[in-house]
Amino acid sequence: MAWLRNYVGKLGIAHAVVGVLLALIAPGLVTRHGAVGLVASNCISMGLRSLYSLHYAHGYFAKAGRRNNNMVSVEMFRRMLPHAVVLGLFVASFVVTRASRNHIYDAQIANGESWIIAGAQHAGVGLLCAILIVTLSWRLETDIRLALVKLLKRKSE
Repeated sequence: MAWLRNYVGKLGIAHAVVGVLLALIAPGLVTRHGAVGLVASNCISMGLRSLYSLHYAHGYFAKAGRRNNNMVSVEMFRRMLPHAVVLGLFVASFVVTRASRNHIYDAQIANGESWIIAGAQHAGVGLLCAILIVTLSWRLETDIRLALVKLLKRKSE
């Protein structure tokens, strides 16, 4: 239990440092880039927190499994990535929604058509992509599916 108190203390310090960094970089990014700068500063903050969490997880699993550090890193990275089909569908969805924006939304607006209809069609393409990703993820990502089912069972009890 001492390791947990130590970890929570280090985590508190890491979050404080990241918070200070966010407070320092956000105003400059917002001044230069507006709302996009705010989003970028939050992405940087989340990225730093994620790196710290990965650093902790690597150390924890290396100790718990008593394995080679490189093996732990490779296994952890492999398990973090989505299934190859899901990853491919994310890329395909990006391409399809980008094409939808260019060839449906922007083209219809350029032709003087209703932005509401063009927007609804473009949103429909995005919704279809999202449904495909969720469906394939549910079928292929067994760890996530099992964890969600377990969570829902526990919540219903």
